[in-house]
Amino acid sequence: MSESYNQWHHAKKKPIIVKYREVQGEKEEIHTREGILTAWKGKDYVIQGINGELYPIGKAIFEKTYDVIEGGLNCSTSPL
Repeated sequence: MSESYNQWHHAKKKPIIVKYREVQGEKEEIHTREGILTAWKGKDYVIQGINGELYPIGKAIFEKTYDVIEGGLNCSTSPL
């Protein structure tokens, strides 16, 4: 095995804007490429990805990964 496989490299996540919302009801089943995943009210958000796909994300992870854009986007060029 090459030594480059054993080395850690650094990358920064691209600044992609996503839509998110609260869970509808007590729990919500979301159909994803990985199968059906459950999002729980008060524990998760539902995110719409860059290709329109939906997936649940824990609120704690969301808060560490995303900054909320207050007032939403007022840009007509937004793909979302």
